[in-house]
Amino acid sequence: MKFKLDDFSKNAQLVLDNERYRVYDMKLEHLTVSVTELHAGQETRGHAHQEIEEVYFCKEGKGKIQVGEETLSFEKGDVVTIPLGAFHKVSNPAKNELVFLAVFEKYERQ
Repeated sequence: MKFKLDDFSKNAQLVLDNERYRVYDMKLEHLTVSVTELHAGQETRGHAHQEIEEVYFCKEGKGKIQVGEETLSFEKGDVVTIPLGAFHKVSNPAKNELVFLAVFEKYERQ
């Protein structure tokens, strides 16, 4: 399957839609590719996975990402790796949406 990243939402399943964000997942056999549209002034809940590594790619916007005890700037073009068991959280203090893509081993969302 091939498509443009801008068309991700047309090719994936909307799994969360609330005041914080919209999240679209595309589940492959062993991986999940997810796009989050984090609304202005919002942040993700933050969480950790004991057995899953992740890679986050910032598609558009400018915000912050916490990985473990470290908080980094997170803006268009940035790639951040999330090690096993590391707490991670994304915040968007800007007035525009922060859109990022995450790739991780398939698991069931809680």
